Amino acid sequence: MTKSTLEKISKTTQWVIIALFIGLLWLPALDSYFHLDRAPIPNEKRAPASFPSFNASLDGIRNFISGLDAYYNDHFGFRKQLVKWDRRWRRDWFKESSLADVVIGRDGWLYYSGERMIENFRGMSQFEPKELKDWQTLLESRRDWLAKRGIRYIFVVTPNKESVYPEALPGWMTKVRPATKLDQFLAYMKANSTVEVVDLRPCLLEAKKNCPVYQFTDTHWNFYGGFVAHQELIRALSHQMPRLEPLSYDQFKKHTEDQPGGDLAVMLGQEKTMLEKDFPTLLPNPELPRLKIDTDLQLIPNKKWPKLTDPTITTNSKGTGKAIVFRDSFSGSWIPFLGYYFNQVFYLWEYHWEPAFIEQEKPEVVIDEMLERFLYKENATKLKNLDALQ
Repeated sequence: MTKSTLEKISKTTQWVIIALFIGLLWLPALDSYFHLDRAPIPNEKRAPASFPSFNASLDGIRNFISGLDAYYNDHFGFRKQLVKWDRRWRRDWFKESSLADVVIGRDGWLYYSGERMIENFRGMSQFEPKELKDWQTLLESRRDWLAKRGIRYIFVVTPNKESVYPEALPGWMTKVRPATKLDQFLAYMKANSTVEVVDLRPCLLEAKKNCPVYQFTDTHWNFYGGFVAHQELIRALSHQMPRLEPLSYDQFKKHTEDQPGGDLAVMLGQEKTMLEKDFPTLLPNPELPRLKIDTDLQLIPNKKWPKLTDPTITTNSKGTGKAIVFRDSFSGSWIPFLGYYFNQVFYLWEYHWEPAFIEQEKPEVVIDEMLERFLYKENATKLKNLDALQ
């Protein structure tokens, strides 16, 4: 090959590199006009900045400039694709989460680390004596108010994922002290109160020897974990209601299938690549009565329910009595099971009570279900004031 030919190839290569470089510089602008980026919108738990309005005053100009900067940071070309690559490469190459609220553990386990999870798990955060007394006062006031009306009461703490699967946490997340705030609360209530409080950790720790009880990519337990937890709840309730006997696992048919990743994978924008493998569903055998499941936004007149928290009612024509469950998202997996023990079960997604509704329905039992991390976060005195029991 002659020298002149090599020079021509070299010049051609240089022009190609220059053209590619200029093209890359223009790609973000082209995307802004022609919307070439087909990546999904990243789940950032916030709305993107909107284009700022202009005001001719000095403060207005300053606000416009800062607003324009925020708008550009949220809307520059190919941002969605770059965020997607950033999250995936951090996870795959460095085993690192791109979000402060998600921790990547061992063997693909994801953990929610918001709301001071790390401090609470490590035992760095503890209840003050007054806080424990306030919880005792709240639960006893509820139990006593119900007892005057012939209604039973039970309080159930659903465990955080890290309380059941601590072994899959990253190695750096070590204990500072062994006892958590939940341990504190349970020990205090056992020593100072007769309110029945259910700790679900032992039954879940035992059940996980046979089958996963929490989802790998989600904060929640799976249906098997929910089933095991409901069995323990019924065993505890049977102390007050001897007619109750837990359903057997053999009364259901297990079906498994892969599903898109759960809420933590969604937060990372990786729900399509981080699948929930062998997600279990329990289907009732034909001999069990049919449960009718409804939602009713008008269950409590003039009350507005936040999105996705509609009151749910199960009806079992062969059951007797009623139950009311004040709850969070974890007891959603109880809905297919608790209805077999009662004629009707009402699920209200809130922690404070609706005393008028309780008096109207006259249930056999009221069940309070609260996730461990919300036990740490909620203010017992505020809940007592909201209850307004008389």
